[in-house]
Amino acid sequence: MTGASRPIGRRLLTGTVLSGVVAVLDSTIVVPLLTTIGDEFDGGSQVAWLVSAYLLAATLTVPMWGRWLDLRGERAPMRAALGLFALGTALGAVAPSLGVLVFARVIQGFGAGGLVPLGESIIGSRCTPKERARLQGYITVSYGLAAGVGPVIGGALGGVSWRWAFAVILPFCAVVALTLRGQLRHDSASERGGPSPDLAGGALLGVGLIALLLGVERLSGLFLLAGIAVVGAFLWRSRTHPHGLIPRSVLTNRITVACGLIALVIGFAQYAHLTYLPSLAQELAPQMNPGLVVIPLTVMWMTMGSIGAVLALRIGTRNVVFIALLAASGAGATLLLSLSVSGLFVAGALIGAAAALGVLAVLLLAQFNAAPADLGATTAFIVLLRNCGGALGVSGALGVYDDFGLVPTLLVLATVAAAGVLPAALIPGRRREARMHLQRVMSR
Repeated sequence: MTGASRPIGRRLLTGTVLSGVVAVLDSTIVVPLLTTIGDEFDGGSQVAWLVSAYLLAATLTVPMWGRWLDLRGERAPMRAALGLFALGTALGAVAPSLGVLVFARVIQGFGAGGLVPLGESIIGSRCTPKERARLQGYITVSYGLAAGVGPVIGGALGGVSWRWAFAVILPFCAVVALTLRGQLRHDSASERGGPSPDLAGGALLGVGLIALLLGVERLSGLFLLAGIAVVGAFLWRSRTHPHGLIPRSVLTNRITVACGLIALVIGFAQYAHLTYLPSLAQELAPQMNPGLVVIPLTVMWMTMGSIGAVLALRIGTRNVVFIALLAASGAGATLLLSLSVSGLFVAGALIGAAAALGVLAVLLLAQFNAAPADLGATTAFIVLLRNCGGALGVSGALGVYDDFGLVPTLLVLATVAAAGVLPAALIPGRRREARMHLQRVMSR
């Protein structure tokens, strides 16, 4: 990123955090309304695309937003992301059919894919590592609150109209735009003549991830192989293209890649549980607001998010990640042992702790390990893999549940979470990580 550093002020911090909060709130507020929307439009299982399409669209655009930030500055990408998000939200509020509503969710996803990584990158570029860790704790608490409040609001709106789930988001978009006005860096020379992100690489990534998503949802080996091949072509192009969406320096950094794989695993478990816990609650207790089962997730996300960064500095990122993976595996195991309303609350608490501890720890380590010129791309890489894991988790859980039932689905969720120990082993131990922090601070 170009331009002189400007210290982060209260208004800029509020605007960037609120932009991410709006995106997180929007990703969860429709979850308890899926059954209502499906009944109105006779959508059946296709209604799951309201979640999967949103996550997929956000996932596809994350690296483009991050690279645009690195190459062109802050103002233009943030404005574009917020504008797309608001447009999709307005369209969703008046959608006359399920197809139009899914399209609106795609437009929302395109914008949401930029709001979170852009905000976190802007904050990260203006803070020291110690300040970044402290602020990330606040950000995680805010995101956790939004993730938990979303399903509760959505459940309450089920008795009114699902369209209000979109309408209530629009005022927040206006507040974000007004708060960020005049706060973002703008380099007019860079925006006129700077290099552009690799759009062809973005197309490859889009085709590959769609094929992977269809392969997981339909349990199709052909789609899976095609998706792996196209994503592989995207990675090869990114390593050779001078302005690839994911720079070569990011793809060849072992620590960053390990952090990304952990984010993918936790995202898989997080979004699968977040999507299907309210649905299970509707089956087990039809008279209860299904969004209530997400409250323990919110409480743990906020609690663990407030201490996660400090905990990672004290006991090491790798140990924090192991704790997060254990909690994610425990969520699936809890439902296997006790499929009850109380079991849903316990599982929600465990997955909330896993999401807050795991993703926050690896994001901070990857940001600290990144070169200043790659900060946006590195942040986008972590968010990309987390969102990709979320989209695969939602579709994968649906595909396994439809074909094999609930117990195999829970086994898959627990197994995927446990598999995260493999990339976690590549993260440096506490002493080596402390030396890395010291060396980087001295070099700066």
